[in-house]
Amino acid sequence: MDADGLPFTFKDIQGKPSLVYFGFTHCPDICPTTLFLMSQVLDRLGPDASRINALFITVDPDRDTPDQMKSYLTAYPPVRGLTGDRAHLAVAWDIYGIEAVVVPTTSSNYNMDHTSDVFLLDQSGRFRSTFDLNTKLEVALADVRALLA
Repeated sequence: MDADGLPFTFKDIQGKPSLVYFGFTHCPDICPTTLFLMSQVLDRLGPDASRINALFITVDPDRDTPDQMKSYLTAYPPVRGLTGDRAHLAVAWDIYGIEAVVVPTTSSNYNMDHTSDVFLLDQSGRFRSTFDLNTKLEVALADVRALLA
């Protein structure tokens, strides 16, 4: 489901290229940095950004409720947050080869070690390439523009 509690399937994104990122809202560094890069790419696209789906799919459904996702993603427009029960999310994790492991900390909180690539899909939902937080903005932008060509 999305951050508004509405049902979601990958059929909902077909017809437009997509950026798909898996992470969690309590992430201290990698997720916010990667989401910021995604937001920068979309911002630099200008009006063409409306031709792209941008998804943030949780790897931590226990804490990433729809309300938590909605609140967190206000900093990264127009990224759409997806959460749900572990069984449904596991299907997406398996399709994309996402690894996510709980990393205990000394506090009552925990961290997640997870795959951290942004997947670029064409309008049919086929994989085309990836970028990550170490990718230069201009390189990521060129890769995303290629999806629109």
